[in-house]
Amino acid sequence: MKDKVYCSVCERYVKPSRKKIDHKYHELWAFFFFLTFGIGFIIYLIIKFRKKQNTCPFCESVLDLSKKQRLEKERPHITG
Repeated sequence: MKDKVYCSVCERYVKPSRKKIDHKYHELWAFFFFLTFGIGFIIYLIIKFRKKQNTCPFCESVLDLSKKQRLEKERPHITG
């Protein structure tokens, strides 16, 4: 089962994802990683996974999670 949410900008159902960290901060994170001998990577992971999965992976707009729809894979009905 997958949870999908309707994106009004893309006009389709998408699987929500986390908002990506801006590219301008990657150099800062690399410096912080080397400065702290790897502890910065643990802090990076904590910050990354604390963000909610509420953005569209295509247009990065914030989604309304109250309109979540559960979609199940269709299985062929076998009668015997």
